[in-house]
Amino acid sequence: MGAPRKLATSLLTAVVRFAPETSREWATGMLRELEFVDGDWAALFWALGSTAAVFQHVASGWRGWFKARSNNKEARMNNFGKKALGVGTGIVSAAMLALCAFAVLRLVGFLFPAMDLAHAQWTHWLTVIVIPETIFIVATVLLWRKKGPVAAGILVFAIVGALHVAIHVAMR
Repeated sequence: MGAPRKLATSLLTAVVRFAPETSREWATGMLRELEFVDGDWAALFWALGSTAAVFQHVASGWRGWFKARSNNKEARMNNFGKKALGVGTGIVSAAMLALCAFAVLRLVGFLFPAMDLAHAQWTHWLTVIVIPETIFIVATVLLWRKKGPVAAGILVFAIVGALHVAIHVAMR
């Protein structure tokens, strides 16, 4: 028995010894088949391939176990995380729309100073309050069934914006 065959036998014996219960029978079968491989180098390559196959089998079992564990955690955590992300997306989207409406009002006042829109009270009410609040309500109604958390975020921003306007008017 040459050195390559001895190494092959030692390698597969170690694999059988350390293989988990689910793969041990398979590794033992590969060790027994090693006796029927002709040539020392062919036996070594057989042992290397067998070792790789057993490791792959063990790794696939571990992957399945980790995937099952992570899916359980993800199912619990993702539901809350998805809802929180949806609400945050709705709030940020609504805030961006309100900021854009305010920016358009300021930009029109800057670009067309002759119209004197900066001092016209109705333009503020229309561009910063009425139009965005209408868009918020329509978006909330349209998104409520399929994208409930996003609709809830938009609704939260709409309510906070309406309260802000109500407090602002009451203080004057």
